[in-house]
Amino acid sequence: MQGTFIGFNTASIKYEDKFLALMLKVKLSNQVCQSYYLQAQALTDLLLVLQHRMAIVLHRLNAEGESYKNELIAFNEQLIENTPVIDMPEVQQPNPERRVISITLKPGATWSTLILVLQNEQIATLRIDDMQVEALLIGIQQSLKNAGDNELIKNLTSSLESLMLYALDLTNTSNIDYQQYLQDEWKLNLFSHYLGVLYCCDTEEGRKIISGAVIKTNAAHPSEQENSAVMRLIERSPKLKEMHAQRQPSQIFSQILPSQPGRMMTLEECLRPLHAFYLATQAKINAR
Repeated sequence: MQGTFIGFNTASIKYEDKFLALMLKVKLSNQVCQSYYLQAQALTDLLLVLQHRMAIVLHRLNAEGESYKNELIAFNEQLIENTPVIDMPEVQQPNPERRVISITLKPGATWSTLILVLQNEQIATLRIDDMQVEALLIGIQQSLKNAGDNELIKNLTSSLESLMLYALDLTNTSNIDYQQYLQDEWKLNLFSHYLGVLYCCDTEEGRKIISGAVIKTNAAHPSEQENSAVMRLIERSPKLKEMHAQRQPSQIFSQILPSQPGRMMTLEECLRPLHAFYLATQAKINAR
């Protein structure tokens, strides 16, 4: 099948001691090798897909046990045997035409087909079997570790926790100022539920909710994972970062927003329940 590979290798490309791109070199079943260069956004998209499929692999491993585990081991041994060599010029002088501009996912039963748009405007297809996912994740993680760019790793980790949809200034609720983040539908489908978040700060007028956000995430509600994710939103959103430059949140509130499975929420469907959540929460704070 087109885009199916039997082996792969990865390497980090740096510029002025900072991560520039990840090189992914794959060996196809006809022994031909192809290389792709993924900068931060394309790499994040690839990791979102791999993270989602890894959860499916773990679920299947728990269900099928030893038989599936043995299949994975045998499959990974074949991957290692077919690892392509990355030559130094491929890292030192990367081909700009092979840079991945965008990724679109077409999910399958036990595989993921990635439609890659390259800088030279060509379209490439990369088919990733679920049994290849763990090895790919390990290879990418090792290359990122070798790059030594801790800030990049921190940003990637944060980006994989949730998708930001809206950031809101709630200091004037009669005219709510918000910033929208457009997300591809395939990315939204990788996350389970919409979450409304409210950030409360101590002000001269008492404790007030001054900002909010709507995200889509897989983090359990409530949980430490969710708490960590919503705290990191402030760094990810220019609007939230600006609002909290002088005032750090003293308390954070969150609530799952009702939604229908398989359908993307509209602006009104996101903001109306968040506004109701804000009014109810601020009323409770005022009553204390």
